[in-house]
Amino acid sequence: MFALKALNVELGWSLDDIAALEDALFADDAGLDQPMQAPMIDGFICALVSGPKPVAPEHVLAWVFDAEHGQQQPSFADPAQAQQVQALLLKQWQATAAALREPERQVYQPLFGCTEGEDGQPLVILDDWCQGYLCGIQLDASAWQPLLLAHPEWFETLQLYGSEAGWERLEQQPPSEAAHDQAAAELVRQAQQIQRYWQGQRDAAEAAAASGAPALCACGSGRPYPLCHGAN
Repeated sequence: MFALKALNVELGWSLDDIAALEDALFADDAGLDQPMQAPMIDGFICALVSGPKPVAPEHVLAWVFDAEHGQQQPSFADPAQAQQVQALLLKQWQATAAALREPERQVYQPLFGCTEGEDGQPLVILDDWCQGYLCGIQLDASAWQPLLLAHPEWFETLQLYGSEAGWERLEQQPPSEAAHDQAAAELVRQAQQIQRYWQGQRDAAEAAAASGAPALCACGSGRPYPLCHGAN
């Protein structure tokens, strides 16, 4: 079991919240084969509240219970525990959305795992959070595609620490401790950058809809979306 780093108890989960959530998800009688751990849930939620389209939590949180297929449902001990789990997931969802909307205050901090490095110092674990974020992207991959094509550099750290291809690269060329810490800082910056981009796109689309003008494509071509990526 690893510790947790960058936990913002003022806005989201407390350590007691995380313990209650993971106890419920990983209990033997919950009947779940592959639930998400807290850092993965946090990355997943971050992607969903940051993305190109508004998402209702109840439509996607099944993936928390079944990270592989989003189908398996838990067998909680009683209705009270089921309600507690739903409330905790919604709590972090709302806290993440609120924190990302305030980049000037720098209140958003991802929930990374933390273990002990070879030198005895704390070592941040980025893999689970990144894997959760990429899972969130995959739920609506086509809508994310224009930004992935326009700014692939914004996703390099996510891909490096959250995908099998990235893990192979890390195994072949392990990063220095300084590079690893820099990657953690980059994830914070890129998460905020991605959220601001999509928020700007959503705001522009709403303004265009109000004026009757077609929204511009997110790829940056300057063309209306229906005549660019929307044509496909």
